[in-house]
Amino acid sequence: MLPPDSPHRHLLELIRRIAAGDQAALGEFYDLTSRQVFGVARQVLHNDSDAEEVTMAVYLEVWRRAKDYDIQRGRPMTWLLMMARSRAIDALRMQRPGRQLPMESVTNENYPASLESPEKVQDVEQSLLAIQRGDLVHKALQNLSPDQRQVIELTFFLGLTNQEIADRLAIPLGTVKGRLRLALQHLRRWLGPAMKKGWL
Repeated sequence: MLPPDSPHRHLLELIRRIAAGDQAALGEFYDLTSRQVFGVARQVLHNDSDAEEVTMAVYLEVWRRAKDYDIQRGRPMTWLLMMARSRAIDALRMQRPGRQLPMESVTNENYPASLESPEKVQDVEQSLLAIQRGDLVHKALQNLSPDQRQVIELTFFLGLTNQEIADRLAIPLGTVKGRLRLALQHLRRWLGPAMKKGWL
């Protein structure tokens, strides 16, 4: 029995909500734990792209297996990280030299057909993809210089034109265009692999 102030209690409550079909709980569970899951996968696979795919697979498995979680077999993080390590090892065994690890190779399982409808599982997959898209874009933006990030945010989040940005920042129009061009080049480079995989 977990004490009332246990840091694991909130994760346990999230697992119970996930088991009841709460996609918002899955999103919060992902936000709280995905860094550790990715770290375990990365340690096994030594490749960020493969580790990201395994991380996605782990949270699909969490959705499917939350109903079977038993605290007597381990605390939430122990359960989750053991799952991550197992998935990563399976993925490593499936790898072929010179070929990327396909997503389907680490997500397909012989789950009972009655566990979830295909439509429900697809909804969860889309939710996880949306979460991951947000993470990828956020990380890419953080890699921009402050000036470049500023023009991207003003352009795409506030919908300002180049001239409006120049007026707001009191800088030449050519400077705005130059910063935006460089920012987009950097974002294409950082987000390119995700775009090729259809994540963005």
